[in-house]
Amino acid sequence: MNKRILAVLVLAVCGLVCGAAFAEEGWLEDLDAAVKQAAEQKKLVLADFTASWCGWCAKMKEEVFEKEEFKALAAEKFVLVTIDGDKNRVLVDKYGVQGFPTLVILDGEGKEVHKIVGYKALTPLLEELKTLEPAK
Repeated sequence: MNKRILAVLVLAVCGLVCGAAFAEEGWLEDLDAAVKQAAEQKKLVLADFTASWCGWCAKMKEEVFEKEEFKALAAEKFVLVTIDGDKNRVLVDKYGVQGFPTLVILDGEGKEVHKIVGYKALTPLLEELKTLEPAK
């Protein structure tokens, strides 16, 4: 029985550490909270619809989202939120996501203003994102 308690505690601590590491990267997991924050900060929401099994999603995370150039632009213009498409089918349907990765850009009211479907390399993605401005 003590081994079970220890195993549960270890898993709980790992979950907290992994969750904290992801949160440190600046990504939220709650779309409503992201929209609210975007409205308060006069930014856009960049919602990354992803899936754990998606190879292109992993590639985009590593080759784009983890790069300093992306992080700098994101900090200036966006509230970042990641959406697990397998667990959030309602949002997948609401925003018409048909494949992963899909980036849906929302304004501070939660209205879609732009969509990027599929993997996009760092430089072309940054160029596209730089053209987007929140409503004044």
